[in-house]
Amino acid sequence: MESHNGEANDLPPPPPLIAGVEPLKADETKMPLKPRSLVQRNGFGRKGQPIKLITNHFKVSLVNAEEFFYHYYVNLKYEDDTPVDRKGSGRKVIEKLQQTYAAELANKDFAYDGEKSLFTIGALPQVKNEFTVVVEDFSTGKTPANGSPGNDSPPGSDRKRVRRPYNTKTYKVELSFAAKIPMSAISQALRGQESEHTQEAIRVIDIILRQHSAKQGCLLVRQSFFHNNPSNFVDLGGGVVGCRGFHSSFRATQSGLSLNIDVSTTMIVKPGPVIDFLLDNQKVGDPSMIDWAKFCNLLYFCRPSVH
Repeated sequence: MESHNGEANDLPPPPPLIAGVEPLKADETKMPLKPRSLVQRNGFGRKGQPIKLITNHFKVSLVNAEEFFYHYYVNLKYEDDTPVDRKGSGRKVIEKLQQTYAAELANKDFAYDGEKSLFTIGALPQVKNEFTVVVEDFSTGKTPANGSPGNDSPPGSDRKRVRRPYNTKTYKVELSFAAKIPMSAISQALRGQESEHTQEAIRVIDIILRQHSAKQGCLLVRQSFFHNNPSNFVDLGGGVVGCRGFHSSFRATQSGLSLNIDVSTTMIVKPGPVIDFLLDNQKVGDPSMIDWAKFCNLLYFCRPSVH
């Protein structure tokens, strides 16, 4: 190799690598985060009429702030090791996992984000956990009150509508330890000592709140949640309804940790028979006039169920 002035480079070649020895890599030097202080007020207003104001902020305190959140990576697969890519199925699988293997999981409560992350307070017994979970789908059918459905049921016998499993799916669940997040990062941030764990810790308590909403049967859309209450629905036409709900987030403030609740709105497909939705959506009066190609594109955003 020659230098720019045409002279040979006098640098010696690098030494040969010794077989079986892996060279050490120098760690990147991390600069310590400087404590941040909140902007100080010069004073309070003195003119005008004082009023009482109700806000949508609620003060929050953490119990056992010296504990740790444990972050686990979630890998969901079908029985044939195919990755689960269907959205919405993860929560059912994790809920069934918690019910089935409570003892093996040290009776820990989960905070699951619905995708790839799961959090617990305290560690699970194993660093890597593998389980098999069977989830049942249910349908509604008429069944004799004193027996199972069949052609030999006597005519006119007492029949009642019951929920019975018609399909089961087997999942493989892997929970692998990913990180340890101190709860104290939140209290430190409130004192102006923000660390690399601050946003992670606040994200965990946001997920805990979402988990609570999911257990109540709410529709979750990012940080918003919507109760299944007809009084919250507004018919927008075209088979679509507007749904009123709430948006939640935790914030670090001068007064401490605060939960902010704000109103939110989303649009959903009106629940009901698919044919009725298509007639309303495409503004036609007969099923023979339905544009099925357009329906196939629309079906991608819907979640039909069979009864």
